[in-house]
Amino acid sequence: MTSREAQRQATRARILDTAIDLLIRRGYPALTTVAVQDAADLSRGALLHHFPTVAALTKALVETLVHRNELAARAAADRLGPDTDPLDRALAALYESMTRPSAQAELELWAAARTDPELAAALEQAERAAGRDLYRVVDDLFGPDIVAHPRYPTIRNLTITVLRGTVASRVLRTSDTSVRTTLDEWADIIRLLLTEESTTSGDAPESAGRTADS
Repeated sequence: MTSREAQRQATRARILDTAIDLLIRRGYPALTTVAVQDAADLSRGALLHHFPTVAALTKALVETLVHRNELAARAAADRLGPDTDPLDRALAALYESMTRPSAQAELELWAAARTDPELAAALEQAERAAGRDLYRVVDDLFGPDIVAHPRYPTIRNLTITVLRGTVASRVLRTSDTSVRTTLDEWADIIRLLLTEESTTSGDAPESAGRTADS
């Protein structure tokens, strides 16, 4: 790698780190190109060279956030260790990763997209790849034995939905007791599903919950 290319990549990473920091600390309304430019101490030309449009910046933000979320999930699984029940480890690791600032920043983008058509259009494209990455991570955490079960598509899609709902309601909770109860109850339901054979190759279409095409 040439020094010029290394500098280019360092500047790009600096812009993304600054944008994510603004998003986490101050929310989407504070995430303007001018604010990112000023916080990163860059010229307007330097910022636009890397991200000429809001869509380009949004796509790169989502890719970076998804990568950070994956690292957080895998790190959490590693801390729990191989002796932990695979199902409990997967749920705990996924939940922990969804409570991290990077995951919360991604949810902040989703919420803002409700009233921002330009952001919504950019997210629609960026989240397609993000959905595929999420599925890959969830599959890896659950492991091949669970993934091979005919009911697994249902388990995966509903797990994502349950965990997102649990994370979204954290702001209203005063303790983690109800979170632990929810995870334990969902684990019991999954075990029940795993003991039953499905008459089809899957009980839910890939489009359920967050999909690679949504």
